[in-house]
Amino acid sequence: MQTKEMIFLTRDEVKEIERVVEKNYGAKFSLKEFAVAKGKEEKIWISSKEIFDFNLSKLNVNSFGLNFGKLKRNDKIHLTIEGSQMVGKLATKNLVVLDEENAIKFMQGLDVKPKEEVNCEYHNFVIVKYKDKILGSSLLTEQGLKNMTPKSRRIPLIL
Repeated sequence: MQTKEMIFLTRDEVKEIERVVEKNYGAKFSLKEFAVAKGKEEKIWISSKEIFDFNLSKLNVNSFGLNFGKLKRNDKIHLTIEGSQMVGKLATKNLVVLDEENAIKFMQGLDVKPKEEVNCEYHNFVIVKYKDKILGSSLLTEQGLKNMTPKSRRIPLIL
């Protein structure tokens, strides 16, 4: 089934996304309980399988469910905040830990330096965490974390 803007993925295509997640984050994360679709710009959307109960072919649907992440070239995936929270509990690599000061700066949209890097690969997307809270994902370079949090998701500075 597909809509005008989104294509539901086959089980093999879903397994490929799971493989990319495991390769990048060391997490054996299963998407089999979800309906998985790919939208514009390689965005991956997940929802309950109950979506198949609806006839979407006549609707102009450009998104539904939860935005899980965006596939990138070279077998990379940039997870959304929600995707990071789902995968982050299982991640064993490309995981960075921030201290409190940098966690606040990160949530405000600033670039920061990680306190700790767990099996990280530079110039790759990493899951960002503070204590036991997953804050999202970002790009790690030799200079630190390049904040990629959308402006609409940032927390403003309150004085």
